[in-house]
Amino acid sequence: MISNFLFHRVNPERDRLWDPMDIPLFERCIKYIVNHYTVVLIEDLALSKELYSNKKYATIMFDDGYKDNIQYALPILEKYNCKASFYVVTDCIDKNIPTWTHILEHTFQHTKINHASIDFDFLPEYLTGQDLSTKENRIQYVIKLKPFLKKLPHELREMVLNKISSIYTDIQIPALMMDWNDLKLLVAGGHYVGSHTVKHGMLGTMTNESDLIYELQHSANRIKEELGYFPITISYPIGSYNAQVKQLSEKIGYKIGLAVKQKIFNPSKEDLFEISRIELYNDAWWKTRLRITNTLEKIKSIIRYK
Repeated sequence: MISNFLFHRVNPERDRLWDPMDIPLFERCIKYIVNHYTVVLIEDLALSKELYSNKKYATIMFDDGYKDNIQYALPILEKYNCKASFYVVTDCIDKNIPTWTHILEHTFQHTKINHASIDFDFLPEYLTGQDLSTKENRIQYVIKLKPFLKKLPHELREMVLNKISSIYTDIQIPALMMDWNDLKLLVAGGHYVGSHTVKHGMLGTMTNESDLIYELQHSANRIKEELGYFPITISYPIGSYNAQVKQLSEKIGYKIGLAVKQKIFNPSKEDLFEISRIELYNDAWWKTRLRITNTLEKIKSIIRYK
């Protein structure tokens, strides 16, 4: 059994829609994990005989490639002699733009444009013809819009995102990402850099095989070009994958596929292309500790099946 802990941003600045983990909480997490587990890289463990040992292993992982990973998280990792894996969206690294999910929320939080016509016939009524005249209305709108977009087929989601970007032209996209020199520094320090696709596309919603191959292959090729190796790990954006995604990932050359699932990975029941991870958030410590020990999910499952 292996506890794979997933982080995204670590930052002292607050964000109402997607709050980064605060620095003291991150340090408390790392301190607790290194004191209760043997911390390794999943890339070292998954392909070794130790995968099936009885040791209490944990891994530390970061998705997306945000600059604050190296600004705020890395010094804490070094303090506790803790190695981590970083899965990057290569277009975001190349262009210094965040993922589409971050851009979407940033747009509706910061635009001054108070009218819009996002009236596709496949959108539900609660997402069309809404009053977007105030900032609060726009925030409440994107809170409903984002989860709905995640459920759409890839092509329809792209239509909506393209429409939004054509309407809200007053937004300056924030430069929040690491660059290749940052990633080279991480690799030199014994950390691992793997793929999180090219554009953070939800792989399990893509019906065009060529789109899938591009996201998987090109991201790996960019990492090889810049860092000198073909990554063995693909982290599925937003935990979206299916049997085709797993098969293509293996065919292209990956050895490990990372899901989310919010539970401890059991190698005797799950294969290496759907490894479970436990995502940690900017919660109170008591709740974070319950997540780390997987107690929170056990409680939820008991309540769910009562």
